[in-house]
Amino acid sequence: MSVGRGAISSVIVDDNIYVSNGYKDTDGNANFIEKYSIKDNRWSVINSTLLPKRFANSETYNNKVYIFNGWGNSHLEIVDLATHKVTKGAVNHSYTGNAGSAIHNGKIYTFGGSGLNNAATTVFSNRFQYYDIASDTWHPLPDMPKARETKGKIVNDKLYVIGGFNGTSSRLIDVYDLNKNLWTEQYTMPSGISGHSLAVSGNKIFIAGGYNNQTFLAYFDTETNKLHQLSSNMIPRRHAAAEIYNNKLYIMGGSTTSLTKSAIKSIQVADISEEALSAAATNEDVFKSKVYTNAQRDGFTISNKNNSNQFEYIVYTLDGKEAGKGFAYYNQNIDLSKVPRGTYIFTYKNEKGVLQKVRVIR
Repeated sequence: MSVGRGAISSVIVDDNIYVSNGYKDTDGNANFIEKYSIKDNRWSVINSTLLPKRFANSETYNNKVYIFNGWGNSHLEIVDLATHKVTKGAVNHSYTGNAGSAIHNGKIYTFGGSGLNNAATTVFSNRFQYYDIASDTWHPLPDMPKARETKGKIVNDKLYVIGGFNGTSSRLIDVYDLNKNLWTEQYTMPSGISGHSLAVSGNKIFIAGGYNNQTFLAYFDTETNKLHQLSSNMIPRRHAAAEIYNNKLYIMGGSTTSLTKSAIKSIQVADISEEALSAAATNEDVFKSKVYTNAQRDGFTISNKNNSNQFEYIVYTLDGKEAGKGFAYYNQNIDLSKVPRGTYIFTYKNEKGVLQKVRVIR
């Protein structure tokens, strides 16, 4: 980006990512929008002057960006991406900073945060509300189960509020059913996370960066309700922005300390295709099965008493590169003689369609 920016928000429209507000590494507020063209790999500044907002939120609808929340700022600003004109929406009378937000069916949901209505930033909020774009009105919803600064995303008509901070980093994932208008399930992660960024791909919610673990990368699978931690070479960052486009996770900006000069300019991209995730996973499931091959039988067998069918497999190096693939049968030797010596991740789908991973040492 043109400057390092922390405490930012972002949206993605077509092939472009729009980063709004936050603070600059040169001190002061970044009261402008910067656009990243994914296809051109190029940043440009949009000449629309915004009100100063740190730890605000932004969502997009019908080629417009809606910017709201932020400590000490009750205003809703609407940026028309066709004209770059800024107009005002209804004032948010329950605004906070460092809150979560998500959009669904023409409604913008916002939840949690701190500094409710300009209270001290150490006062955490459980307030939950939505903004109806068509009527330009704000409406209350049932309070969150636990007050905290947080982030969340909507998948299949359910809002997943993940982690956050209320004195300590939260391990909670709270689920709100938009059809039932109720807080329903609650899950607990292995460790707390705060200051993170979220982005959605299919049924997976990706979690990137964090306050205490700035290289944290994981995804929560909303089908299995399990968290999968990943390894990566992501630059340490917190309070960044994240978006997903064409099976790629983009993370940009953020900071490493409370000092504005630690704000980051860079944008990074990661392959989050199913194949890449299979190779990158570092949770215990990856290493639950381990085999060694030798010269006498340069392969191994996957036993299955009830199934002798053929299946497809892919072999990956530990850094995620494809090393080989083919077809094999249950209960028969899987020949890996063409794969060079080393350690690999062998992936296949079982008869139920569930992805399986085996560490192979040749």
